[in-house]
Amino acid sequence: MFDECPGCGVVHLDMAVDSGESVVVCPECGHEQSIRQEPLLIVSGAGGTGKSAVLHELRGTRDDAVLLDSDVVWRDEFWDEIDWYVQTWLRLCRDIAQSKRPPVLFGAGLGVPASIEAHPQHECFSEIHYLVLVCDEDEQERRLRARPSGRHPGEFAMDQSDIDAQVEFNQWFKNTADDEDFTVIETTDATVEETTAQVDEWISSHVSNKTL
Repeated sequence: MFDECPGCGVVHLDMAVDSGESVVVCPECGHEQSIRQEPLLIVSGAGGTGKSAVLHELRGTRDDAVLLDSDVVWRDEFWDEIDWYVQTWLRLCRDIAQSKRPPVLFGAGLGVPASIEAHPQHECFSEIHYLVLVCDEDEQERRLRARPSGRHPGEFAMDQSDIDAQVEFNQWFKNTADDEDFTVIETTDATVEETTAQVDEWISSHVSNKTL
């Protein structure tokens, strides 16, 4: 929607946003497009902390936000194109926000602010908020081992190195929570319903009630 300039017709993935004016400015010709700036909500956490279960419970329960699962487009080759993957989701969320509904994006790797802020599209949102699910590493490993193979297209049963990587990522979220200003929900002993209620409340706290 905003990548092709209506003024000169050139496609740019680095259009600058003047947030004070809520306009996107073409770096080629200076043409300005109005943009609606909604908050972007990111629900993150390492594998096995409960993101997918919560998203399953929340689907269809809200009409004031658009809930998205970043895994639906994931393919293994994106490990070598992670910047493209992150930027593509930011572009999609930016366009979805024009419908007056804030996007709520569930995904592990997208919960790293440095990865989000490396792309100019992050300026298209009024604010970006991060919620992180964490749990005890023994419980996380138990959940990961219980996962069926083929949970996502092309996915196989996790080996120990995969599990270790997710446990380390979980610890990273815990260690950086204060520095990155994450909101953290501990899921070790919580039921899915309890965690879902907490996530739902967090979404509500950042989504304005509007008459659409």
